[in-house]
Amino acid sequence: MDKEILREIGQIYRAVNSFCDYVMKSINLEKGQYQFLTRIKENPGINQKKLSALLFVDKTTTAKAVNKLVDKGYIDKKIDQSDKRNFNLFLTKKGKKTCVFLDKEEVFCNEVFLKNLSKKQKELLKGQLSTISDCTSLIYADLKEDKKEYYIDLINKVEL
Repeated sequence: MDKEILREIGQIYRAVNSFCDYVMKSINLEKGQYQFLTRIKENPGINQKKLSALLFVDKTTTAKAVNKLVDKGYIDKKIDQSDKRNFNLFLTKKGKKTCVFLDKEEVFCNEVFLKNLSKKQKELLKGQLSTISDCTSLIYADLKEDKKEYYIDLINKVEL
C-alpha cells in the first residue's frame, strides 16, 4: 500500500500541474512561473535565495524564472540595501493584476479538486500531507548539503 500513496500524490501533482500550466499559457506565463509570482506576492521583498528555499528549487532555476518575470514586466528586482549582493523581489502593477487571476484560479482548483471532501476530511488530509512534507523537507535539506551518497547507500540496503 505504501507505494500507492506516493503514486497517488504524484498523479494528483501531475494532473493539477498540467491543468495549471494549460491555464497559465492563456495569460502568457510559462511552466511554474505562477508559483514564483504567488510566493513573491505572499512575501514582498523576498530575495532569490529565500525564494529558492521556499519553492524547493535550485538557485539557477530561480534566477532564470525571475529574469523571465522581470523581462515580462511582472516583477521588479531591487538591490537589497543591507546586502548589495542580493536583490529583493516585488510585484509590478502587471504582476499584482495577474495575481488576482492566480488567486481566483487557486480558489477554483480548490473548489473543483476538493469538492468531494468534507471539512473534516480536508483537515485530516492537510495534517497527513504536512507530516509527509516535513519528511520530504528534511531529505531535501540533506540533498542541498550534498548528502546524496548517504541516501544512495540507504537505498542499496533496502530488502525487496
